[in-house]
Amino acid sequence: MSGEIIKRLCSGYTNLTEADVQILETLASQIPYMAELTGTDVFIDAMLKDGADGVVLAWARPKGRSLYERSVVGELAFATSEPAVYRTFRTGITSRNVRGVSQEGVPIAQTVVAIRNLTDDIIGTLIMERDISEELRQEEQVEFLTQTAERLSNTLMQLSATGSQFEDWVENGIFILNKYCKITYANKRAAQVYKDYQGFEAFGHDFPLTMLQCSSCGELLSSLKKPVEFRILNKSFYFQAYPLVTFGELSGCVISFRDITDLRKKEQELHAQSTIIREIHHRVKNNLQTVAALLRLQMRRSDLEIVKAEFSASINRISSIAAVHDVFAYQDTDSIDLKELCQRILKGLLDAATLPEQNVATRIEGPAILLPSSQAVPLALVINELLTNSLKHGVQFSPQGLLALTISQADDWVYLSVQDNGPEPRVSLKQSRRRLGLQIVESLVQGQLGGKYSMERVEGMTRVTVCFPSVYLGRSS
Repeated sequence: MSGEIIKRLCSGYTNLTEADVQILETLASQIPYMAELTGTDVFIDAMLKDGADGVVLAWARPKGRSLYERSVVGELAFATSEPAVYRTFRTGITSRNVRGVSQEGVPIAQTVVAIRNLTDDIIGTLIMERDISEELRQEEQVEFLTQTAERLSNTLMQLSATGSQFEDWVENGIFILNKYCKITYANKRAAQVYKDYQGFEAFGHDFPLTMLQCSSCGELLSSLKKPVEFRILNKSFYFQAYPLVTFGELSGCVISFRDITDLRKKEQELHAQSTIIREIHHRVKNNLQTVAALLRLQMRRSDLEIVKAEFSASINRISSIAAVHDVFAYQDTDSIDLKELCQRILKGLLDAATLPEQNVATRIEGPAILLPSSQAVPLALVINELLTNSLKHGVQFSPQGLLALTISQADDWVYLSVQDNGPEPRVSLKQSRRRLGLQIVESLVQGQLGGKYSMERVEGMTRVTVCFPSVYLGRSS
């Protein structure tokens, strides 16, 4: 079908011979492969009888994309819109990436190759077209940025020449240097700092490159590409440099600086406060450990096991609170790692509660979850009670005890499960919840953590699960 169209168009619009038309028909059968290979629209044009414009004989486009929504076969290709085609028709020279406009008004780049017959006469052109709309947009952006930079450079250089009140525009200190690092402008703040440091006026003098360990404007720009802190006259400053470009060449730079002395003083004050707070945590921990030691002495004076058990429970609770303060005593952050807290409390309880002949396997699974200090103490008591309950009523009755803690987080809620493989409680789970330890858990979880807890028997293991929001602001009054 395409061969018949080419014959009809050549007969009506061109002076080509039958042999010439045959060559164009053969080539037309191959252009679909060219289009797919290059990802461009491919055309075959032939010159009109008048020799001024052309006619489109064949067209192929890559699958899925094209510059044209409908076929342009049979339409005229005017020399004014496609100069590359006309140039190749006239000279036979290959035209590469010549810009033009498609018949649908899209900016394009054309590569045009002459098609010759056996006598080396030009009988048509093979054309590849690609959309350059995005390239033009990027070029416009680059041109805009270049013009903007040059305008800014000219403006700043004018300010340096006229002495305009540039300091009213910004709070930073501003120096403007030429390409030889001579100061051509300094606002009031910059001029005062320079005079205090050097002892004379800034205008017309060299910028103190030795202070920044530089020897040229280029090195200055490179070293101050990002803000750099310097100490000058017992004050701290952030310096940064920006290039000035005029007509594409480096004409100087702008140096901006700001005083961060107050910021550094506040940081030192915060560091001092942090040190004091850590010391307070350390002393609280020591005091709690002293209380625990006194309770142990008192416990030894009693022969009644029930009394010793109560003393031991109180000591463990105090030790769990001490573990929280011990963590905060050695860190600057106001948060605690739940997994680390579980490990500390579990180790302390195992050292105190298990007998040498007992074989208790333990594991703690889950990610490291940071919690605010406001949740740390009640959570430590909860963990202590759950682990104590498992050691006292669970694994001590099992020859191969297993105590597992699982930590997880979902939808801003934290989940903590403690389970053991001890025998099923002699009393019901509902009755177990009346024990003092679990009553403490319920009170702390609901009252101070804003959460809930559950207790169940699953696959031969007793499991207690506590869940609470990762940030709980407390109940409204």
